[in-house]
Amino acid sequence: MTTEPIVESGMRFGPYPEGHCFRIEQSKTYQRIKKDKLKIAEFLLYRNTNPPTVLIIEAKSSSPRPETQPNFDEFIAEIKEKFANTLHLFIAIRLKRHTKRSECSTILQNIDLGNTKFRFILIIKECQEGWLPPLQDALTQVLKPIIKIWNLESPSVAVMNEDMAQKKRLIKVAE
Repeated sequence: MTTEPIVESGMRFGPYPEGHCFRIEQSKTYQRIKKDKLKIAEFLLYRNTNPPTVLIIEAKSSSPRPETQPNFDEFIAEIKEKFANTLHLFIAIRLKRHTKRSECSTILQNIDLGNTKFRFILIIKECQEGWLPPLQDALTQVLKPIIKIWNLESPSVAVMNEDMAQKKRLIKVAE
């Protein structure tokens, strides 16, 4: 198991089995290129399913509601940018475009990318369940080009609150 929990936006993620979590924000590649204002998600999480699944996880403490314009559109655009950049950076790291050695775990380095499902997961700590569908719809809409280009299976986008993330065993209740 990963011994150190990941604390983001007031939520505690993990622990996860060794090699299943890639904290891309801490990768040497990202540290080198982030000065270019590159925004990425918190981490990637491998799920041993058939076929394998990689979750790209972004955590937020709260979100604007759809009626709060332009904040809502800006929020959705930022999340889209983070998800797209994270997917692209992960593939670039896997292909060793920046370094000769992989920064991924052996598990993530060896998965068959052609057979791997990718899912974009946004977890919002303070969000009523009724507010989630408009967020998910808006995010799915802006991610549609990426979903089409990468031929990602549906559902490829999920937006959930803290309670839902606990039920999916993505986060732990604070002790």
